[in-house]
Amino acid sequence: MSEARSKRLGYAQTAALIGVEAKLVTVEVSFTQGLPGISIVGMPDVAVSEARLRVRAALRATGFEVPPLHILVNLAPSDIPKSGSGFDLPIALGILLATGQISEEGIKERLCVGELSLDGSVRPVRGMLAYEQLARELDVGMVSAVSEQGTLSDSPDSHYCLESLSDLRSGNFVAPSPRRKTLGSTSTDYCDLAGNELAKRALTVAAAGGHALMMIGPPGSGKSMMASRLPTIMAPLTKSELLEAALIHSVAGLCYDSILEGQKPFRAPHHSATRAGLLGGGSPITPGEVTLAHNGILFLDEIAEFGNAVLQLLRQPIETGIVSLARAKGTTVLPANFMLVAASNPCPCGYFGDPERSCSCSDAEIRRYQGRIGGPLLDRVDMVLDVWRSKPGEVLATGSGKSSAEMRSQVLEAQEYAAWRTKAQEEAPVSTASPPAGSLEQSTTLLAGEGLRLLNACDLGRQQRRCLEEAAERLKLSGRGIMRALSVARTLADMEHSKQVLSEHILEALTFRAEGRCGHEHS
Repeated sequence: MSEARSKRLGYAQTAALIGVEAKLVTVEVSFTQGLPGISIVGMPDVAVSEARLRVRAALRATGFEVPPLHILVNLAPSDIPKSGSGFDLPIALGILLATGQISEEGIKERLCVGELSLDGSVRPVRGMLAYEQLARELDVGMVSAVSEQGTLSDSPDSHYCLESLSDLRSGNFVAPSPRRKTLGSTSTDYCDLAGNELAKRALTVAAAGGHALMMIGPPGSGKSMMASRLPTIMAPLTKSELLEAALIHSVAGLCYDSILEGQKPFRAPHHSATRAGLLGGGSPITPGEVTLAHNGILFLDEIAEFGNAVLQLLRQPIETGIVSLARAKGTTVLPANFMLVAASNPCPCGYFGDPERSCSCSDAEIRRYQGRIGGPLLDRVDMVLDVWRSKPGEVLATGSGKSSAEMRSQVLEAQEYAAWRTKAQEEAPVSTASPPAGSLEQSTTLLAGEGLRLLNACDLGRQQRRCLEEAAERLKLSGRGIMRALSVARTLADMEHSKQVLSEHILEALTFRAEGRCGHEHS
């Protein structure tokens, strides 16, 4: 190898996954004095450091020359941690460009990502949608492995795929096939559940307004079955929501076929889930269940069996819609805008309050079991619903209950009316005068921001205000509890196409914040 060639530098663009985002990384390759080998710098993890072995074997297997020099690979910027095997391909390309074995045509101004096998074949890596998103933002093409899932790119012609490093010699690049969405059908429907009309009413309200809901009832009352059918009555994902949810699942290495069909994510973690499993964590940081449920539903079955310390960590994402994970290397923010749905037995044996079966638990056991959830988390739940077992006649009438299509129609109509109402009120002036002493506004700690907008949207009259204030004092509702009850009342009014929240809407909303028949105390 000539001296001129040995001093040549090679560059390739790639990206590092940080949380659910891909950050641009430049691969710089140069040759230095020293023993032959490959050194990688720039905060690589073990998988990235092992790339030197895979790259060397892949280059030799495909007939390329590995220079008998010390190869220095720098991953810039060096203050971003790099993880995963997706750096194999850009490192190999950087070496080939530095040695002049391939031309820059088809490689320059492209984002390169892929894992190399020892025989030189290129494998896809997780997070391809995140890489595609970054390529769109940078207005560059891509070079990657052939993916069975295809691409969501609007211009697939700018995306080249390699089956093997030997394709670089022939220039035989393959264009990825666009991902085709197929209209999927679900086998679950609320018509399978006869009876439970009150529960279906509450689920419809929760779906229309995105309200946090808790169902309490004995074993066999259908809590899990009703929760699992909730996606069938919800509005489909918008294009932006679809891309966000699919990207998160791609980064986590999970299937996102149903998401591409417009169905909201439905996550149901086991009650043994750890803090990292629920909120995210690890090294590198991977999304947890609350992030995987972004733009969808997080269902916590047997919520009282979850660790109390883990449950209380849900308070921040419920309020803010994000998860902030602080680590020594920096803070990672993950999206977590989800609808919380929970189910619980009223006691350890499950039959406290059941008119047909007696409870075998002591008072202390019941209080201890119900106290596992914690008041601060319960205060962030909008609706609490008691669910009872269906009667034998209703069970035999399976298939004749209210269908998901009927409930979905109510949800969509309510959301359409809410969108029209919000648009009509955008230009209305908002009063910033100080509220009178003892008024509803002064009783809540959520006046600023969303709280004030909600009060203006409800357009409460004197009678409605008095109704809500008296009920709040009787039920000892906190400021947050008042606002959440009012939010449910606003959804009930939207379902009836009422511009003003009326007393009956407030009273129905308050029934979901009062003490449940199964013995749970709320707010």
